[in-house]
Amino acid sequence: MLDFYIITIALIIGLGSFTQGLTGFGLALISVPLLSLVIDVKQAIPVAGIFGWLVTFPIVFKMRGYIQWKIGLILFAGSLPGSYLGASLLKQLPSSVILSAMGIVLILASIYSLISKATLFKYPSKIISLIVGFFSGALGATVGEPGPPVIAYTSMLPWTNDQTKSTLVFFFMLQMIGAILGFWSKGLLTNEVFLHVVHSIPLFIVGLIIGLKAYHLLNKYNFNYHKIIYSLLIIIGFVLLIKGIK
Repeated sequence: MLDFYIITIALIIGLGSFTQGLTGFGLALISVPLLSLVIDVKQAIPVAGIFGWLVTFPIVFKMRGYIQWKIGLILFAGSLPGSYLGASLLKQLPSSVILSAMGIVLILASIYSLISKATLFKYPSKIISLIVGFFSGALGATVGEPGPPVIAYTSMLPWTNDQTKSTLVFFFMLQMIGAILGFWSKGLLTNEVFLHVVHSIPLFIVGLIIGLKAYHLLNKYNFNYHKIIYSLLIIIGFVLLIKGIK
């Protein structure tokens, strides 16, 4: 039974790193909900958080020429107080509440991403970037999903795919430092969490490599893979919502 859980967790992390390598986001969006079906959500979120941080380094290095550094840093500055608040909530809230909140965030964010088409802003706003960063930090530390606010925001900007992907990953790299420090300060980085991380590293690396190669291949043919991912996330969101209510 133990081997089954180790393999399942590693496969989920591999799927998450593949998604992040492909899109620039998605490790937490994919892995936290699925991990929460296998292990306690208060372990799932730190495990995904650690991998969500590690996956950013090779992508940031590879795409550093496209990063919008100023906006990425402003988003990060806003996320710091949000991360501290989120870690406190994760420590105190019941798992059922966290699962329900996670499900609602996934459903709403995915539906928005499916129907949103036009860019809303002609250029980035410092104030809006700070606010978006705050909510991303709070969500990242509370339900392990910092993505929805900043993904929605960057999709409203007149950026290229490479600018959007690289800036998102740069922000996630910085934001997860605050989230992981928040986990540590609240005693959430347990021995079990680190064991799950160690066991999942090989498939994490394999998934990332395949995802990066798939990104370049699908970009070449202008294939829209985002709709498939968001549709799956809506289904996962409903599963989590039902589990949280029960």
